[in-house]
Amino acid sequence: MTPIPSLDPRADADDSFSILPIGEVETYEYNPRTGNNPRYDDIRASIIADGITNPITVTRRPESSKYHPYGGGNTRLAIVKELQASGDTRFNTLKVIVKAWPGDANVISAHLAENENRGDISFWEKAQGVATFKKAHEKEHGAVLSTGDLGRELKSHGINFGVRVIQNFAFAVEHLSPIGPWLKATEVNEILRPAISGAMTVATKFDLQRSIFEPVLLKHRDQVLATITYNKEAEESQRKPVELDAADLVADLHEALAMAVGVTPEIMPLMISAVESNSRITSEELKAIQIRKPIEPKQPPALNASNANASQGQQRLLTGMLAGVPPAPAAPPIPPTNQTPAARSASQASMGQEDQSVPIVSSRQRNPGLPENVGTDDPTAHVLSLVLDISDLALLHDCILHVKDMPFGYCMDLPKNLEQMGDEALPDGQVQIRAASWKFLASLSGQLDPQWFTHVSEDISNWTRFAKAGPDVFRQNYVRALRGVTADSGDPAMLLAEVYVMFSQTELGYLTVQLLRAMEQLRLDHPERFVRAVTPDPDLPR
Repeated sequence: MTPIPSLDPRADADDSFSILPIGEVETYEYNPRTGNNPRYDDIRASIIADGITNPITVTRRPESSKYHPYGGGNTRLAIVKELQASGDTRFNTLKVIVKAWPGDANVISAHLAENENRGDISFWEKAQGVATFKKAHEKEHGAVLSTGDLGRELKSHGINFGVRVIQNFAFAVEHLSPIGPWLKATEVNEILRPAISGAMTVATKFDLQRSIFEPVLLKHRDQVLATITYNKEAEESQRKPVELDAADLVADLHEALAMAVGVTPEIMPLMISAVESNSRITSEELKAIQIRKPIEPKQPPALNASNANASQGQQRLLTGMLAGVPPAPAAPPIPPTNQTPAARSASQASMGQEDQSVPIVSSRQRNPGLPENVGTDDPTAHVLSLVLDISDLALLHDCILHVKDMPFGYCMDLPKNLEQMGDEALPDGQVQIRAASWKFLASLSGQLDPQWFTHVSEDISNWTRFAKAGPDVFRQNYVRALRGVTADSGDPAMLLAEVYVMFSQTELGYLTVQLLRAMEQLRLDHPERFVRAVTPDPDLPR
């Protein structure tokens, strides 16, 4: 009988059953799972008791005499090889299902899908598996896959990873391989990738190679390996958690970059924010960035020594710069505990050491409208600290009122004179920043919701007094006080150009972003402060 020319006599019939010697089946070299299966002991006990009740599906390359698992089975294969080597003759041969060779990309995706469905594969194993699948697919099809193409190809194989997840996988494989086995998806997404990407962009501005970060990665890898070694010899009660400190890693990376650039580590978050805001910023402009000290009023209220000491010993003052509320001056700055690890890392990195030669400026000295006793137990403390930091830049000390019952603990009163601070006339550029920042802070405070006006007495607030006088009176005084514009309804309005004024100032833009993050964290941590619905009132600005 003459064989049909289109058939390869060496090819396996698809989905056929076979009995193979154990030596003809090997583990798959591109199996995404590189660590131990957490169910290894349970699977081994089951196989010893009952053998392999679910046959392993295998496949092989046309040119190979060896088979390997297709879509899972590597753990079972490793166990039966171990048992056969120890003398268990039941596993001299294996009953298997044979699949025709579909190409490495399909085999890799089958293993990925099987492990993903079971949910016992790590972030790093998935990242490596996706990278291997991409490489194999591109080789087999002769075309480069974009992130979107890769996502669609994976989905066609039953693996549904979003674009952001795939980007995180690629970033980890390319830049974080020394610490890969201990990466967590949330930390890569929220802390490591944003912080390291920004640091790499800054390094590029100074013509620095990314290799400057390699020693830091290796240091943290060695720390984790040292913990693993310690745990092997320690009693169970003395063992330490094997985990990566993402915030500490970012701080060390910033320190390494700062040393290479020739600045202090506290400058790094500002540099990163600057390059993210302006991709064309030069290295000279980056090196000109400095951490600002709080502005001390020319004639601050006098504090006698006993009052000052009592204040330092019992209260925490709102003097944080680019961070949360710091503790008493003798202690190092600590951001609020309700921050995320990423925000806490950025806060700690951007805080400089307190200059003991500079007089301490309390919240009341910076703004008489804020009390001395706003401490870290107050949920609005971090927000108020950042509001004061913005006020230091925009010169708004005469406008901020502390209102504990409002969502974020403050409201903005109309300035008596936009062009002046005390007796000093302000340049027009500063006036524009002052007006834009006022409108921005007012829009965030909640005071445009009429329900909050009852919390601010008209005896101390021009905003409340004019609002209660009716839309026409409010419109006239708002326009006069802030060079402002209003909607047809009389509601205050903020121009797009004024939003740009806020974010075009490097430090002011950075603080604004930090304030938005702090406000969102407050909303998440204290939803009870935001339970009342916004209700329109025809007699007050909406």
